[in-house]
Amino acid sequence: MIKCGVAAALILVLSACDPGNVVLLAPDKSDGGPPALTIHAVVDTPYADVATTLEWTAGIPAACVRVHRMEEPYDESYWHVAASDSNGVATFAGLLSGLYEVAVTRWLSGPEMEHGDSVLHIVAGGRRLHVSPGAEHDVTVAPDRRGSLMLSEIFPFLPSHYETGGLEYSDAKYLELYNNADTVIYLDGMYLGRGWDRTRDYSWAPCEQTAVVRNDAMGVWTEQVLRFPGAGADYPVAPGSTVLIAKSAIDHRSVHPDLDDLSGADFEWGGGRTADNPDVPNLEDIGLRPMTFAWPTPMEEPVFLAAPTPLQALPRYREPYRGLVFVRIPRDLILDVWVGVGDMSSVTWTTSPATCLEAAHRSFERLPGPPTRTQDFDDGVSIQRRVLYVLPDGRKVLQDTDTSMEDFVKAPRSPGWVPDSLGH
Repeated sequence: MIKCGVAAALILVLSACDPGNVVLLAPDKSDGGPPALTIHAVVDTPYADVATTLEWTAGIPAACVRVHRMEEPYDESYWHVAASDSNGVATFAGLLSGLYEVAVTRWLSGPEMEHGDSVLHIVAGGRRLHVSPGAEHDVTVAPDRRGSLMLSEIFPFLPSHYETGGLEYSDAKYLELYNNADTVIYLDGMYLGRGWDRTRDYSWAPCEQTAVVRNDAMGVWTEQVLRFPGAGADYPVAPGSTVLIAKSAIDHRSVHPDLDDLSGADFEWGGGRTADNPDVPNLEDIGLRPMTFAWPTPMEEPVFLAAPTPLQALPRYREPYRGLVFVRIPRDLILDVWVGVGDMSSVTWTTSPATCLEAAHRSFERLPGPPTRTQDFDDGVSIQRRVLYVLPDGRKVLQDTDTSMEDFVKAPRSPGWVPDSLGH
């Protein structure tokens, strides 16, 4: 991923987001040539007090703005980078038309960090948009916040089925949670699930139709939910502690030497032909349909963590093409959401079915990521949340701006612990 430098309070020059090996694009001030794409970086409306305090109501100055045409590879040389001016405007000249994604980040200087009773470190955001030369678009950002329990690592990759006896081997997948708060959190009864999974523009499920559930600010729609066991206070998670949740809590190295020994996992969710470890508590499958065998995947399917609520009391939606019923987990119960995105550069994004603009509302996910490739398993990586800073007692605080492209990074797998190397 392109690295943008930390912008100081008064740094408004393009070097503020110099990625090293990418040519920065200065604003197009010429009278000739194709019209330029203009991106206006602004603080999202729920955080208007942040914009007012920092005097960013006109836009975010010195923001690092990156744009990428989605039919091109995710290699960093294909990203265009510019810094915003004093009004939050970044301009890109000479871009082709197409479907783009835009990522915006802005580190705060020391004086800017102090904000009321909290300390802010970074704002980030992004969106996908169809671009034609001369267009102007707003891109909203959110500030980092501590939150509470969150997803800290996802391993959604598979070895080649030719290496595992001719069968797809999903059993070694796992997720990790992290207590980012200062108090003990109890897992008892919490939900872990798969959100709306139709994020392509199919003729039988067009983006225009699915937007009512896919881009719903009121919550996350789901039909597949796992529930943690416990009677209320059986499974405490101390501040700074991780929780490892395996699909199958066994040693997978006998299947493939590059897989992990997950026999010490805290929980397992099983399903299908998955081996069960009787010494590890199981998540209960309580959804309207059983959890998909290959879950989680890196492809446009929200993974959510939520506080419990009776599913039978939630609003329902019956999709018209398969007749399946989904329920909406309310936004005030959603603790965290991650959406992956695959590097589809070998198969163009612009051919049908194209991708929809949102996999979830920006309240939950502003820009999916980081990009994944088929060789990620061979590279030994997983998807891990960045460390934002470290407290005096040594506890790590992880980054959360609801922008997975910026909050997560691919790094060597580390089930059950958060390595120091995940810092910026």
